[in-house]
Amino acid sequence: MSSTPYDIPALVKKINTTSNDLGKDNGEARRQCLDAARSLSFALETPAESISRIGWAEQGHHAALRAGIHLNVFEKLDERNGDAKSSSELAEMTGADPYLMGRLLKHLAAMGSIYETGPNEYVPTPHSKALKDPINRDAYPTIFDIFGPGFFALPEFLSKSQYKNPDNPIDGAFQLGHGTKNHLFEWMSQRPERLSQFQNYMGGYRRGRPSWMDPNFYPVEENLVKDAKTEHDAVFLVDIGGGKGHDLQELHRKHPKLPGKLVLQDIKGVIEEAKASGLEEKIVPMEHDFFTKQPIIGTFTHTMENYLLTSLGARAYYIHSCLHNWPDSKAHDILTSLRPGLTKGYSKLLINETVIPEEGAHWLSTSLDMVMMAISSACERTEQNWRVLLESAGFKVVKIWTYEPGSESLIEAELA
Repeated sequence: MSSTPYDIPALVKKINTTSNDLGKDNGEARRQCLDAARSLSFALETPAESISRIGWAEQGHHAALRAGIHLNVFEKLDERNGDAKSSSELAEMTGADPYLMGRLLKHLAAMGSIYETGPNEYVPTPHSKALKDPINRDAYPTIFDIFGPGFFALPEFLSKSQYKNPDNPIDGAFQLGHGTKNHLFEWMSQRPERLSQFQNYMGGYRRGRPSWMDPNFYPVEENLVKDAKTEHDAVFLVDIGGGKGHDLQELHRKHPKLPGKLVLQDIKGVIEEAKASGLEEKIVPMEHDFFTKQPIIGTFTHTMENYLLTSLGARAYYIHSCLHNWPDSKAHDILTSLRPGLTKGYSKLLINETVIPEEGAHWLSTSLDMVMMAISSACERTEQNWRVLLESAGFKVVKIWTYEPGSESLIEAELA
């Protein structure tokens, strides 16, 4: 076994200690136990095993998941209350070749996505059960079919660019991999199925993760509700680039007595999907391109269907997982376009995104940074990156709220 910086006895002790507290706290013991187990796996793995895991197992796992989703394997596996099913039975249920089905299922079981209960016999796992829901299931077509070509083209792109940091959103690894000159979002807009899958993926992205709307994360009542305008035409929060409204619906569900309207802004096609899927009466859908001037400002008036709002500006302008899709120059343009909407001393800017620490960055954060590099020549940002970007657009950071490593933070800012 090659030398390693990991202290194996200490990691084993950490796992034993934290495992005793599983389920007894808010999830901290589970997170620590998982991190220690992952580090222990790396410590015990030989270089040859590492190469095989990365090059064979993980690539094959992804392909098997994608094939299983297309064949509806995970829905079929969960039928009859999840009773055990043979590979031949699942082949018959899906129309796949029995030998092929057996090969796919064996690797899915070896990688932990399904359980093997006997020779060629399987039952579902929490992971496979989750894939029945489009919100979770569409993650894999998004990653495999949209992100995948960009990932595979990234090494070639970096070499051709002499290893300069990518910063052109229409000339990057995504464009090289897909053979297009269009930006990611323009490319998806021409492919409605892909756009819908991406929106579903974004809707499920935060499931099971800490939410700033929960208690003990961000003080919603103290920092937002207190001193918020309560007139009938007041706007409480604007979700900019908010997709189908998943975040606003969560906010309304967890804080049903918020004053004022909740405004959902996105491009035309996404807003049409949001309205078709159904929105709470409190949520007002609005078509808006965030590269253009924010329409909800001091004397804002907007008529849409049965809504008429006359606002003095919103209490909060909220952006979730949008700015990381763009390099600094474009993110600066988005923030500059938003700035006129805020009322100094009243409005807040809330940015719900990853803040990468200078040391000990979590793999969830660093892997997402690699995704952004591959698909949009953009990045996840450190605290210093965020401060510089916001200050360049006329904002100042009030506080950065972070619940746990690897989770998205909430950056609270205001006009400088």
